Amino acid sequence: MHQRRFALVVLLIALTLVVLRGGGDSGAAAVAGPPDAGAAPVVAPPARPVPVPATEMLGPPTPSPDMLVRAQSRFEARERAAQKRRRAAARVAEARRLRRSRSVPGALRRAWLVHAISRREYDALRATWWRANRDVQRLTGIRRAELGSVVAMASRLASARLLKPSRLEPVFLTIRRNREFWITRPLPRPGERLTFRGDPVVFEYYSGRGLAIQPLASFGKANALAGSCLRLAKHFPCRPAALRRLLERMLALGTERGGFLAWEYLIDFGSGAPPWISGMTQATGAQALARGRRALGDARFGRAAKRALGAFDRPTPLGVAVANGQGRRYTMYSFAPRLRIYNGELQALIGLHDVARISGSRRAQALYARGEPVARRSVAALDTGAWSIYSEGGAESSLNYHRLVGTFLQGMCTRTGVRTYCAAGKRFARYIGEPPRVRVTRATGREPFTRRRTAITFTLSKVSHVMVEVRDRRGRVAMARGMRLTRGRHRIVWVPKRVGRHRLKIVAVGPAGTRAVVQRTVIAKAVPKKKSKKARAAARKRARAEARERAARSSAR
Repeated sequence: MHQRRFALVVLLIALTLVVLRGGGDSGAAAVAGPPDAGAAPVVAPPARPVPVPATEMLGPPTPSPDMLVRAQSRFEARERAAQKRRRAAARVAEARRLRRSRSVPGALRRAWLVHAISRREYDALRATWWRANRDVQRLTGIRRAELGSVVAMASRLASARLLKPSRLEPVFLTIRRNREFWITRPLPRPGERLTFRGDPVVFEYYSGRGLAIQPLASFGKANALAGSCLRLAKHFPCRPAALRRLLERMLALGTERGGFLAWEYLIDFGSGAPPWISGMTQATGAQALARGRRALGDARFGRAAKRALGAFDRPTPLGVAVANGQGRRYTMYSFAPRLRIYNGELQALIGLHDVARISGSRRAQALYARGEPVARRSVAALDTGAWSIYSEGGAESSLNYHRLVGTFLQGMCTRTGVRTYCAAGKRFARYIGEPPRVRVTRATGREPFTRRRTAITFTLSKVSHVMVEVRDRRGRVAMARGMRLTRGRHRIVWVPKRVGRHRLKIVAVGPAGTRAVVQRTVIAKAVPKKKSKKARAAARKRARAEARERAARSSAR
């Protein structure tokens, strides 16, 4: 259209020039005038052109080719600017309509319309989504279920309008890795952690939910790499290139969440639906970034560590802060503020302490100061006197978690020198080598009789695998039962079949393999014969007479 307009402008300019030139010729003829009557025609010599001053020229000057080119360029530039404005207005209008979209393709297109991703990235993400949906239909069995769960996760995020541009990288990395894994690799073990070639990010397999990015394990790996460069870990060489690559990947996988940088989990876990965050992961990430800033001298990592601190200012479920009296604690899971997992809260404080010390952040120091008194008071509830508790009001820790919380207590002792942490750390280390304490108590106030239910009651000091065995006087097994029991009192029912001595043996094996054995002798008696009705009546009569005599003596006194 703009070419037609330009051609029309050129045609009008040409017509104007023709008209102007024609008018000049007729004016010259009028000046010469008609010839005299009767006179011989005189052929006048061609008149020389008389130069006309520029001030007396009629009409515009003839445009030069350069002027025409410039005019065309200006016209085309105006047309391009107008088209650009129209396209921008159309993009804005479509982006506004797509705010209501609840589909993954709609979220992708909106991210492209608002210039959050490039056209190349948009096409690549659309292709990834299409291939994943196609492969879900092609696969069967476990592979189809696992890949389908990851695709469904992305769909749920889009349906809730949570698939914003900053989440596209972690979500689609998860989809790509799951598609690659379930098509080409053997089935993993539940809880197995793995990496992919060329990518240092750690993934973990959650049965029924596919592979998920494990930010805590990834930052733990970064902490190990940074520690070797800062001489915190001996016998390991410093690998700055590997550390930089891992930290840059984790920065790319970070999400803008309520004004702070977060590393979200994209799996259903307990009562939590994605995306949720962990105070332990946020603190470990900030700690790794602060160490990376010191080891590599890259200020980006230091700024990112400070941005991650926002999670400890925001209350749950957006952040991880939970008010606790005059202080504050930092919960393990943002979706479960009432659940207190002691090892997670201790590691959150360690991370805040290290960020404050390494980067000199006053904000990190203030957050640590608000949470430390709460953690110190919880040490007593964490200790059972023989083992550790995993969560408040919950079961005892497994061996790995007991060692982990002991390591965190020692870490707090090293950093603060507070006696509460130091003494608890030493006790927890001692508990690992101590066998469980078993004590047999009487279950009833009478001796066991054959063919009657008899209770064997005992107490345990810590969680153990217990074997209860009863043998008769000839060594034959009368009862044997194995089970895993927690600390406290336990009761097992046994029915003796034979009269005589029996040998009770209780073997308890603690979490670390320590062993305790307790043996007792139990004598089973024969069931007494039932008395006749006459004998029972006489016994009742004697009992009444004795009661009357006791009453009379008491009244006489």
